[in-house]
Amino acid sequence: MRFWLTHAALPAALLFITTILLEFSNFDVQLANRFFDFENHRWFAGESWWANQLLHKTGRDFIALIAIFSLLGFILSWVSKHLRPYRRACGYALLSIVLTTGLVFLGKKYSNVDCPWDLAMYNGNRPYVHIFSNKPDDIDIGRCFPGGHSSGAFSLLFLYFLFRDKNRRWAVAGLGFALVLGSLYSYGQWVRGAHFISHDIWSAFIAWFVALGLYKGVFRGRI
Repeated sequence: MRFWLTHAALPAALLFITTILLEFSNFDVQLANRFFDFENHRWFAGESWWANQLLHKTGRDFIALIAIFSLLGFILSWVSKHLRPYRRACGYALLSIVLTTGLVFLGKKYSNVDCPWDLAMYNGNRPYVHIFSNKPDDIDIGRCFPGGHSSGAFSLLFLYFLFRDKNRRWAVAGLGFALVLGSLYSYGQWVRGAHFISHDIWSAFIAWFVALGLYKGVFRGRI
């Protein structure tokens, strides 16, 4: 009971409260304004190497490599007795990454939410509409919610559950690593005008509940 309270009920309540606060405030826009140069009509880090190459492209490749190694580990565990003990861990890691990024991809496809750089206030051509507000039908479909790039980093929240029953210190370290990396990826998108903070907050919670669901549902706590 305590597990579900701390790992499911409280995160769900936190997501609900955060969503309500962001939906009925202008915090998304207020934060994005800090990264936009209104005088020169451009994002401060829109063309920067560290945001475009390091955090975006290299960051994406880093998550892809983890997924590939997890897949290879899972496959090879069927032919190598040395890797057999890691089969469930590799499968869990792979499913966490694929399901998290997959669900976020579907969310982006159907949520009809615009990116900051598409908005008129930031040199785009679309009006700002809150995430869960009705959007006029004559406006092009947006594909920006939840945050896709950060979802890869946040999918590493599976590290917490991977180590939870063996080494609590490693579990906390894994949790911290995923949150810090996800926050860095998110920041890299904010400064480019690719996402609002609310987009990435949702990605983080999706990743958490995917990791939790796999841990308790599919793997029944045995990873």
